[in-house]
Amino acid sequence: MYVSVAGAQTPPDCSTPRRAVETWLDNLQEDNFRPHLASRCFDWERAHISRDGSREGRTRKLKAVLDQRGLLLDPEALPDVMDVPDEDLQGGRLVITTRLPELFLERVGEEWLVSSISIASIPSLYAETFAFDVESYVESFPDWSKAELLPNIAVWQILGLLLAILLGFVLRIIVARSVSRWGSKLIEKARGEVDPKIAQSSANPVGTLMMAAWLWWAFPLFRFGVRVNQIGTLALRVMAAIAAVLLVYRLVDLAADVFARRAERTETKLDDQIVPMLRKTVKVFVVIVGFIFVLQNLDIDVGSLLAGVSLGGLAFTLAAKDTVANLFGSVSIFADQPFQIGDWIKVDGHEGVVEEVGMRSTRVRTFYDSVVTIPNSIVAGGAVDNFGKRRHRRCKATFGLTYDATPDQIQAFVEGVRAILAASEAVEQERVEVSFQGFGDSALEIMVYFFFNVETWTEELKARQNIYLEIMRFAQDIGVGFAFPSQTLYVKRDDVVPGRSPTRDELRWAVEGYGPKGERSLPDSPRIAPEMVESEKGEGSADDGEG
Repeated sequence: MYVSVAGAQTPPDCSTPRRAVETWLDNLQEDNFRPHLASRCFDWERAHISRDGSREGRTRKLKAVLDQRGLLLDPEALPDVMDVPDEDLQGGRLVITTRLPELFLERVGEEWLVSSISIASIPSLYAETFAFDVESYVESFPDWSKAELLPNIAVWQILGLLLAILLGFVLRIIVARSVSRWGSKLIEKARGEVDPKIAQSSANPVGTLMMAAWLWWAFPLFRFGVRVNQIGTLALRVMAAIAAVLLVYRLVDLAADVFARRAERTETKLDDQIVPMLRKTVKVFVVIVGFIFVLQNLDIDVGSLLAGVSLGGLAFTLAAKDTVANLFGSVSIFADQPFQIGDWIKVDGHEGVVEEVGMRSTRVRTFYDSVVTIPNSIVAGGAVDNFGKRRHRRCKATFGLTYDATPDQIQAFVEGVRAILAASEAVEQERVEVSFQGFGDSALEIMVYFFFNVETWTEELKARQNIYLEIMRFAQDIGVGFAFPSQTLYVKRDDVVPGRSPTRDELRWAVEGYGPKGERSLPDSPRIAPEMVESEKGEGSADDGEG
């Protein structure tokens, strides 16, 4: 930072930019106040100002503007050569501070002088900085208010600052409540498309911005020194920047809430997936831009910072390769749309209902009510079984009947189950299979295979229950029972006379009777109740089956 050489009584020197600024500042210190020398390195000729009083006045006003705005000049950062390289200039101009681009030096002959354009802008800069002249009023204050409690800080300055802060808090409350009330009226007109809590939370940053604006206007009235002004203006800039970022952050929630409620009223579920992801993406973008914005208000060289970050970009990319893979996985999910919000899926051994698709992961609500977070790279690269895409819901069951059931009872059971399925509106009639499948260890097995034409799992369970109850009632009516795993123990007794075995002629008659065109052959499974089931092509008549 700049250190004054006040008291050295050095002659004015405008040969280099650094010496020109030192000449100006050194001769305006309290212990070395020589404004006629301080104004030596100003281009008064081209500014058309000849009066010494006007020159000295503008010289002091320019320093007052810098002090009040908390701009500490560092002459050491300026070149100390007469021939300044072109890369350090902006169209022949050498800006002294980036925070005040109106102030710059130009080379005039063999000297570097404060430009005539900068001199012409001093009155307007002074008027913008000091909105109200309190110096004349300070002279009428009592002596105790002029006493310094801290170095170069008087009592009236401290009391005035506390009063300004108090008024700022009051202004913040009034503005926040007004905006909240106004927002509530808009919500009523919007018919509930916005969450009232989000609208009310957006009012607080607006109040903070108004408080920062009030303090920004009031702070110069107290005529603090450059150090205090530097801290105060920096704090106000940061407060305003954070409030602005927070306001935009809340507005993102507000806009996303509106779009989410509208997406609920559409038939497609794609927008239900996009809105949460866009909400998070925009929020991250706002936070990053807001962070850079705050750094700029802290006078940090963001360009150099970003350049340093770019140098480590390769290492960061390698370290964050999983994050990048998940990000591209989310893009792939939205492009291919293997599932939507609310679909029942099974992926990577996890099964449940999709609740949210984010930038990094997909959240699935399992059927035991926990939430599984699956990285999008796994979802995009793995096999996804989407039960939500089913056109119909399959039902496959095997009913075991006891071995004491007669062939006619088995046939009647098969036809009865088909009739029950045909009577159900929840069953897809084009794909129904009911047949005597085989002889099990302890039961005669009847396979039942069909599909439900329902939308939800609850409807499926209800329809399944109704059909199963119908089957149980029908089984009771025809006198068949359902088997369960059992074993039969046969005890051989020597005193029991064995039954007569069939002769070879009887066995030959049985074989021929069940052969082609045999008397007992029923190759087409005759129907017990043919009028209940649609006749199949080539099926024999009921009379043929009862012979």
